[in-house]
Amino acid sequence: MKKILTAFDDPGGGLAVSSILRELLKMDTTELIIYSGKLSEKFVNDLPFRNLKSDLTEDESETIVNETDPDMILTSTGAGRAEQELRNTAYRKNIKSIVILDYWKDYKRRWKFASYKLSEMRDKVCVMDELTKNEMISEGFPAENLFVTGHTYLDKIFNERVSNLKLNKNKFSPDSEENDKSKIDILFLSQPLDIIGIKNFETHPLEILLRALTELSDNEGKSISLTIKPHPIETDLKELKVISGEYKCEEINIRFSESTEHLNTLITDSDIVVGYNTIAMFEARALNKKTISLNASPVRNSLRKAMEQAGIEITDCRETEIIKSLNSNKDSKKVSGTFTGGIKNCITLIKSDLNLN
Repeated sequence: MKKILTAFDDPGGGLAVSSILRELLKMDTTELIIYSGKLSEKFVNDLPFRNLKSDLTEDESETIVNETDPDMILTSTGAGRAEQELRNTAYRKNIKSIVILDYWKDYKRRWKFASYKLSEMRDKVCVMDELTKNEMISEGFPAENLFVTGHTYLDKIFNERVSNLKLNKNKFSPDSEENDKSKIDILFLSQPLDIIGIKNFETHPLEILLRALTELSDNEGKSISLTIKPHPIETDLKELKVISGEYKCEEINIRFSESTEHLNTLITDSDIVVGYNTIAMFEARALNKKTISLNASPVRNSLRKAMEQAGIEITDCRETEIIKSLNSNKDSKKVSGTFTGGIKNCITLIKSDLNLN
């Protein structure tokens, strides 16, 4: 029986790693010890897990590894130090380490707390596609440590939810049976601007969106309901509330979602989802929603290609272009069969590294 110590802290990594846990649990040749950070507990609340401190120290990591005595450490790539301290311990003790990358950005930053050089890393990293692999190689990651497996979470949501798509038909597609297109429910997925790479701006992207919605309402008689969902780390909403307060009127109803409202419910209840480049936009497409990405800051070619593959419409962050996208009757591509293989390929790599094939 091989023991796998699994750890993830933030939600992105939690989604990526937790997507394969149930497949690993089906194997009678492995034993899983799961450590989850606070924000990821909801992904494994039906499984036995232990709490993972975001500020895990070297000594605490050493204690965890000594007590669990794993044959492999399986981690995500959170921005904090918790998973990396476990990888550092694995490096010192020569324990196998597999890492599942969860998004197309900040590659080097995810190893910020590494006690070893990237060129000397022993971690085997599961990456989403060849573009991502090439981008990481250009940043100094050794090619032999990067394995193109696909994205585990997108594999899960784009292929397990196919049976639910009829419940979420996009009323803005040409073959929609929905006749009343004068009322639009829009979900805006907010993110801190510095997280998406915007340091200075003349006009906040939310204000540009609201200007577009105002023009759409005035010129075409649209009645618009806008729900703003803050990012989990977006706690100071003063600026967003000031901006939205200036545009709220009888024709445009604006509200902020409550922390207790589930993202899937917010997406399901909307006609159109607008955001920048968060994983939640892929979730919206997995539920067959018309999804628009505001191109407010440069993104990697790998991320742009992934969004296009998912059927996310990328538009310049200008009023005219936003209105054009909102009014577009372009039918989104079918989502079934998209992003397949991530879970199976990661499991295959894990089994191979543990000599379980």
